[in-house]
Amino acid sequence: MNRVIVVLSLSFASLAAGAADAPSAPPRVEMNVTQGPETVFSRAPADLFPALAGAQRTREAGRVGNEMVFWGYRQRDGARVFLFACWPVAGVDCEQRIAAVCPNVKVLQTQTASGTTVRRSCRPIALTGPGETRPGCEDREEMPPLSIGLLSCG
Repeated sequence: MNRVIVVLSLSFASLAAGAADAPSAPPRVEMNVTQGPETVFSRAPADLFPALAGAQRTREAGRVGNEMVFWGYRQRDGARVFLFACWPVAGVDCEQRIAAVCPNVKVLQTQTASGTTVRRSCRPIALTGPGETRPGCEDREEMPPLSIGLLSCG
């Protein structure tokens, strides 16, 4: 049986093909994102949202489930905001994921933009050679529309 996994290039983690059939437990926030938005977008964050002009990235970066990722910024005036990207595939409620980022979430701006994603298809059993990081997997890059935006926390 082949298993299809979908990830955004920055490793939006993996989404099994049957994600819509997964238990309805809300996804958790995980602060494990190490790659920046430049791995997803071909334009600078300030080009996507002028409110990020002059803003400095913070070390806060995470994901909610496998289809949403966010990056922290401190704006010139000191305000803390997050840039987010959510892949609205079947069974994914981006609004629910946005609300999970922090208490008292306030969405400041949203839009749709293309982002680099990777569709990963993996065999359940595979032989590995030296240096292979994903044995038995084939990756295919795609550029689907993503729901992106800025949010603040209370």
